[in-house]
Amino acid sequence: MKIWTSEHIFNHQWETVTKAAMQKYPNPMNTSVIGVDVLNRSVDTEGRLHSTRLLSTEWGSRPWPSL
Repeated sequence: MKIWTSEHIFNHQWETVTKAAMQKYPNPMNTSVIGVDVLNRSVDTEGRLHSTRLLSTEWGSRPWPSL
């Protein structure tokens, strides 16, 4: 499992940015992401959207070698 945080300020209207973020997956251009679960989502007092999501992926990596 990989955990990361990213932050970016978009120069677009709030509605456009939040709609795009929620519709990012599933995405036919990136079929490796097979599912997205929202674990937590909130807007703080400064209007920033905080979202914790769990992405299920299939990256086509080779199987682990058997011993």
